[in-house]
Amino acid sequence: MKPCLVPALILPAVFAIAAQPTLKIGLDTQATEWIISLEGGGQVCDRTGKPLMKLAPEEKLRIWWDSRGLADPTTEYRIQVGRAHSAAEAAALIKRLRELGEAPDRVKVPDADTWRVLTGHFPEAGKAEPVLQKLQDLGFDELWVASESMPGRPRKGRALYAVTERYERRALPQDGVWLKPVGELTALQGKGRYRGKVEVLPNAQGRLTVLNTLDLETYLRGVVPKEMGAWEFPNLEALKAQAVAARTYAVANRGKRAADGFDMGDTVADQVYGGREGEQALTDRAIQETEGLFATYGGQPIQALFMANCGGHTTNVADVFGGDAPYLRAVPCYPAKPLTLAYAAGRTVTSESQQPWLSWELLRLASAVIPADWLSGERLARSATSEDLAGPVKRLQQRLALELQPLSREGNLLLALARAFGFQRIVEGQERPQDAAYFLPESLSGDRLLAAFLTQRGVIPASAWVAKEPPTLRQALQTLGRLWQELEPFTPGEGTLLQDRQVRRKRGGPEPLPLAPDLVLVEEAPDGSLRLVAKADIQVGDRLKWSPGEEGPAQVLVRRLDPDGAAWDRYNPMAHWRVDYAEADLLALVRKRINAPGIRDLKAQYNDQGRVLDLTLIDSLGTSHRVRGMHIRGLLGLKDNVFRWLTVGQGAKRRWIFYGRGWGHGLGMCQTGAYGMALEGASFQQILQHYYPGMALQRIE
Repeated sequence: MKPCLVPALILPAVFAIAAQPTLKIGLDTQATEWIISLEGGGQVCDRTGKPLMKLAPEEKLRIWWDSRGLADPTTEYRIQVGRAHSAAEAAALIKRLRELGEAPDRVKVPDADTWRVLTGHFPEAGKAEPVLQKLQDLGFDELWVASESMPGRPRKGRALYAVTERYERRALPQDGVWLKPVGELTALQGKGRYRGKVEVLPNAQGRLTVLNTLDLETYLRGVVPKEMGAWEFPNLEALKAQAVAARTYAVANRGKRAADGFDMGDTVADQVYGGREGEQALTDRAIQETEGLFATYGGQPIQALFMANCGGHTTNVADVFGGDAPYLRAVPCYPAKPLTLAYAAGRTVTSESQQPWLSWELLRLASAVIPADWLSGERLARSATSEDLAGPVKRLQQRLALELQPLSREGNLLLALARAFGFQRIVEGQERPQDAAYFLPESLSGDRLLAAFLTQRGVIPASAWVAKEPPTLRQALQTLGRLWQELEPFTPGEGTLLQDRQVRRKRGGPEPLPLAPDLVLVEEAPDGSLRLVAKADIQVGDRLKWSPGEEGPAQVLVRRLDPDGAAWDRYNPMAHWRVDYAEADLLALVRKRINAPGIRDLKAQYNDQGRVLDLTLIDSLGTSHRVRGMHIRGLLGLKDNVFRWLTVGQGAKRRWIFYGRGWGHGLGMCQTGAYGMALEGASFQQILQHYYPGMALQRIE
């Protein structure tokens, strides 16, 4: 059943955007040299396009800015007062701080219509402590020492040079160069290959800025797979949703880094952009099939924020950045009714609810060597006999093309199984009595060298050699299955269930999964225990395992109950996480942001979905330090704000153990959730409407 969502309308563009707008992407601003090459060779030109020198195919050229030393510092520390504010709130707070003798100003929050209020300019975080203490004593809370970029002062350099592979040095124009390949790509050693126009020019910090100018759709080819790659999320509709979100973010944030000379950078501070190295066929298709589409609200491009994993529920923008964007509202990441597909066993082999005796060795044997009705706790608990095992041993010998050796009726039955497959020949001449004495009790009789080898390999546990009772059928079959694994290692087939009953293996495409009529159906719990079932309603997106692994219909089908539950966002490794800090390590982390002599306690306020909205740290002197929004996970070094914690130990030996879920700020589209929705049949329009309520799609004209 598809999610009950109304398809988005594609409306005429109200917000005017030129067809195929170009973007300037800052690839780097910190290096003082780059080694470049041009596909098919090409020209190094001045920034007007006038040729300066020619490069042969594959020839490398070093572009070097010879500055007069290190660049001016580009970082300072400031005190942020409170969370992000509206314009009116920021103005009132600035007025109050000025009356107290401070010199505050405000900085726009890039992804929201709110402002940060900052005061003080400090070269080191520790230098902010007197002002921090003053404001704290005056009743200000949620004070935060933030590192901020300083506008650098221009520093004259000696020159910009090109150094050839023959170590010839040529002066280049001091305003930079334009690299023009014969082919499509400009390669930056250690960085990647890039389409479009690439320029290298000195900047105000005494380093080199690398600019990549290209059209929006080509830019997206390097963004979408880096933000939501086809290997991790191999679903076209999910990738189309990401393509629209990335296009919208680019449209809404053109000029965001204008002070640095470009529109956006290539990191998570804007959108990750990998150039040609990031491109993938499926993401290219997603971009092509959504060409020109972007998301709007009230006719304007939205701030199409997204994160890796929302922890089961997104949140409101007011809880993170402040402000009130109607399309950045909290929505669940769970289906109202999960899409499930019914499967039934070909044979019901047991009615027991508790089946601790079941194992993968037994399941593999049931697929080819023993009758499935042997999988019964009552039957497997009986003492094993050579008569029970003669048939399975013969069938396995035939399967492995081994000499048919009858199963001995004399001596230890488990050793007899090993001899039936020739393992006694392995120990001759290489196993030593000293090893047997090391592994095994003195009371063991029989072939001690063979027994030691089997214990060493993990085929038979050491406890079996001192057991007073004969082995059960389960123990004997477990041994038989492990001997089989030694001779013919087996990995079950594994893939994700799709809505058309096909499966997708990791890094593979959809493929059918034929099932045998006498199918054995199994559920695997999160702890790895197995249970035979007569039928199962398997949720689309669940992981399946099956035997045989590579060919023929599956005789055994195992449904893995996902440890991360039933949410759409359960496919991310950070769906749930645990972080453990020693007291000193947590305090060192906290001191990067607030002046705390020690930690007495943490107190949190949560919303209905378990997200921490307000955190108060009480230091060892009893002073309270309040943080909210994005600062919470930054203060504690956590992946997300959905967490709880336990403490163990006391004083300096105390440890803080945080359990949480999700990865990111929790706003907008959950990338993993988009994949989960798409697996259940949602279109990219439905995905976008779910995570950006009220949005409409428009096309660039």
